[in-house]
Amino acid sequence: MAIPKQPPMTLLLFALITLSLATTSNAVDCVGAGAISVYWGQKSEATEGTLESVCASENYNIVILESLLVYDDGTTPVLNLAGHCGSDTYPCSKLQPQIEYCQKNKIKVFLSIGQDEIVKARNRHSKSDPTSAEQLASYLLENYLSGQPGPLGNVSLDGIDIADVADGENLKWAEVVKAINASTSARKIYLSASPQCVYPDYYLGNAISTGLFDYIWVEFFYQNPCIYANNDASNLLKEWSKWTKHVPKSSIFLGLVASHDIAGYISPEALISKVLPTVKKASKSNYTAQIKGNITKNCRCVCDGDAFASNGFYGLGSASLRLSA
Repeated sequence: MAIPKQPPMTLLLFALITLSLATTSNAVDCVGAGAISVYWGQKSEATEGTLESVCASENYNIVILESLLVYDDGTTPVLNLAGHCGSDTYPCSKLQPQIEYCQKNKIKVFLSIGQDEIVKARNRHSKSDPTSAEQLASYLLENYLSGQPGPLGNVSLDGIDIADVADGENLKWAEVVKAINASTSARKIYLSASPQCVYPDYYLGNAISTGLFDYIWVEFFYQNPCIYANNDASNLLKEWSKWTKHVPKSSIFLGLVASHDIAGYISPEALISKVLPTVKKASKSNYTAQIKGNITKNCRCVCDGDAFASNGFYGLGSASLRLSA
């Protein structure tokens, strides 16, 4: 996939809008852009670099380890970091000093939880254990969030990201979010999610309505009911208004594809003339002017090499996002 060389990344997630967007859809040009977060863990170190090198690049505020496969029947979750670790020869505890390096440099480290196709198929034929949410929250706290010995060593990660949950209906995500949030009062545990653009999201709607998410990356592409299509932004803006109106407590990002090959693509010109004016109305800041002044100068892209074939997408902040000069 077309990924930056120093270091290559699996996914640059939803760029922080305080600085700029870009006209380019080339993922290589997106490095060094100050993107808010990046998924790491599903490629080899030769492809995406080490975790420490990602943090040393100073390009990200959050690094999301991808991923922990979870179940709804009490089965112990499985950490899958592809070729980085997981064998007797290369245990994932080797990542502890790298995680600590990131955190010492004020970069938050999240763990993404989700369900792969095998897990989803299995769950469709099983019944959810009423205590599964609490069990999962306890497992996450004990193994990844408290500094106790776990698969990644004695680490205390900063947050949990919920992604790739489509068809995983048996595990009630609202209960999972509540349980994670209530699992400790010792410190803040950050929560993020990636819902699709129709509000409310079918799978994560109830979880989002808890108001417990700190970051929500809304995907405004692929889905015909709420994407930009035929030079018409009305469906997108209608749905965006719902998100900003009904989810006031989270930092919401409007995710837009940067490749014209993907349904939902918006040219920079249309973005400025048809989308930003309405987005500005939903915001309490003047960042629209900032974007217009920089849209051809700097790159603030997002590149997803796994799910979206290395196509980038932009991120626009919402009314609840605090913007700096």
